[in-house]
Parts: sequence; C-alpha cells; structure tokens
Amino acid sequence: MTAITITFQGSGLPKFEDAVAALGSTKATRAYRMALNTTGKKVYTEVKRTVAKQMGASQARVVKYGHLRRMPALGSDLQTSIESSGGYIPLKDFSARQTRKGVSASPWGKRRLFGSTFIVTKLGGQVFRNTGKFSEKSGRNNAVESLWGPAVPKELVKDQSKAAFERIATQTLPTEAARLIKLLTSGAMT
Repeated sequence: MTAITITFQGSGLPKFEDAVAALGSTKATRAYRMALNTTGKKVYTEVKRTVAKQMGASQARVVKYGHLRRMPALGSDLQTSIESSGGYIPLKDFSARQTRKGVSASPWGKRRLFGSTFIVTKLGGQVFRNTGKFSEKSGRNNAVESLWGPAVPKELVKDQSKAAFERIATQTLPTEAARLIKLLTSGAMT
C-alpha cells in the first residue's frame, strides 16, 4: 500500500499553543482537524485528476484499479492521507486497438504500438503477447502473457501528482487553519 499524508506539525500554521489558549484544547484540535479534512478533500480531488492525466486513464479507472481513497483526520489524530493499494491497470483500458503490426494503446497518455501483440475479445478484450515458452495447456511453445499499463500506487508518489499534492497542501492548509481559528474565536485571534 502506498500513501501520501498531510500531518499537522505546526510549521507555517497559526501557532497551536495560541489556539489552545484562545479556544481550549478540544476546540483547537477540532479547528485543526477541520482544516486538515477540508485541505485533504481539495488535495484528493486534484491528485486524483492529476494521476489520471499522468497515466492516461479516466479518474474512475484510477479509483477502481488503484483502490484510491482518502483517509480523513479523526479525533485527536491530526493527519489525513490518500491511500492506494491497487495493482497495474490492464492495457485494454488505454483505448487499445488491434492493428496489423500489433496493438496500439495509450498508457501514460502517449499512443504507441505494442508489436506482435493481439487482443482476445473472449477474455474481455485483454491484450496478450506470445512469449514462445512452453504451454502445458496446448503442449506447444505458444504460451501467452497479458500486458499491463501503469500502477496507481507507483504513479501517486511521483512527478505531477506529487507536485500537485505538495502545492495544494502547502497553499491551502495554513489559510484554512487561520480562517477556522478566526471563526471559532469570533475574530479575536487572527
């Protein structure tokens, strides 16, 4: 399982001790938890969109195959995370088309030809390649293997998706925490 996490550590945020003094421990924790969850929702939406674009897949497929989910901050646990535990997405889900030379598909958003491959419609339209190894089923050297595209957990923590996570988290969390503390103290603390 892969996860990216936002944890409250106090850096760049309104001082937690000042919020505790103004609001009390319970309300201050609640304010920071609410800020983390609001930020977590924004980050989840942007990361899901960015990972889908980065992989060349739809957001629905990213959630389905990547088991992508947002874990909110609960109780006094001041952290929220986005977790993914899925595997590789089948190559058939990247607009695979059969051509004379093989299958054309677009994983990572770039169309390319996978030479000497073929689509088997009886097996759900999956893309296969003949490995030339021995197949016990047929008794000949014609074993096949299916081809796969990118994996959501691997793509979640690199390139544009990692940058989107860091950008939204660092921009939104401090302002959201300050807004909620100001709201809960009726403007007494800014």
